Amino acid sequence: MARNRHRDPVDYGNAIDPDLSPLEYFTMMRVRLAEIEDETCALSARPLLLGATNLVGERIRDAASLADAMRLSAQTYNLLHGGSYNRIERHGDRILYRIDDAEFPFIFDDGPLTRAMVMEGVMIFVHTLLSMWAGCDLTPQLRAVHSRREQRGADGMLGYWSVPVRLGAPAYMLEYAGSAAELVPLAPAQTLNSIDVYDRILAEFVGPTGSPTNERADLVSRVRSKLEAGMDDQAKIARALGMSVASLRRRLSAEGLSFRALRAETLDRRARRLLEAGRPPEVVADLLGFSDIRSFSRAFKQWTGTTPARYAAEAVSENVLRDCASASSTR
Repeated sequence: MARNRHRDPVDYGNAIDPDLSPLEYFTMMRVRLAEIEDETCALSARPLLLGATNLVGERIRDAASLADAMRLSAQTYNLLHGGSYNRIERHGDRILYRIDDAEFPFIFDDGPLTRAMVMEGVMIFVHTLLSMWAGCDLTPQLRAVHSRREQRGADGMLGYWSVPVRLGAPAYMLEYAGSAAELVPLAPAQTLNSIDVYDRILAEFVGPTGSPTNERADLVSRVRSKLEAGMDDQAKIARALGMSVASLRRRLSAEGLSFRALRAETLDRRARRLLEAGRPPEVVADLLGFSDIRSFSRAFKQWTGTTPARYAAEAVSENVLRDCASASSTR
């Protein structure tokens, strides 16, 4: 049976165009996130399993203020990445979210402009995450954005901001008004995940009315996003989308689909990626929420016509043949 193999995640670290627009960059990162299930999108030597940002979301969900949410998110990301890269600073009537990448274990070497673009993307991600926690856009509270980039050049990622951008900074920093530190969420905060954040960012770049937005995005894509983020309970997804289970079923049926089919499709795709990455079938079954290996094997055979063990063995064999062919071609 012919199958499409995903590229080795390391390949993703090569030749990143530093002139990508925010829309192009975040579209690329959103695809990477879904394909390789690494929340660093294969840019770090310390990969993070899909769902790592859920931990950040859990930690900040009940934060008493924006300053508290900033502090908790910085601490949690430091824990996940294994270093003191993030910290919160107070300077007079300003509060800063500081991100220092000087010692961060990046695995690409495309030059300082690409590195700056990636870190400027991180600032957009963090700002959006905090805005989603607050239940409102925090840009009016933003006073400046600081980048280690020496020269602006083409607008690129910095064109995203409507506030002053300070270049040549010692670190990447989001500078908010000090009064923003005491802000509380406008509504009870929900646990956030990386896919939610990427979707919110991408929603800001929609064109004509009727194009997908965060509120009016194509329903099937929104359900798939929730499933890819590890949320597989129909009632929880319906609630997250602001509708009843009956409404969700009815609207999916109008598209000729069912929640069960979308869930199976997502589990199938995730199972193949994990097996191709060398995860044992027992581990994959646990990661995907199956009660035991037998139930996972039955489901996988329905999806693919083969067992997880055989699929994994074929994947290893194909990878060996590919590596041998690649080694021969370089001699």
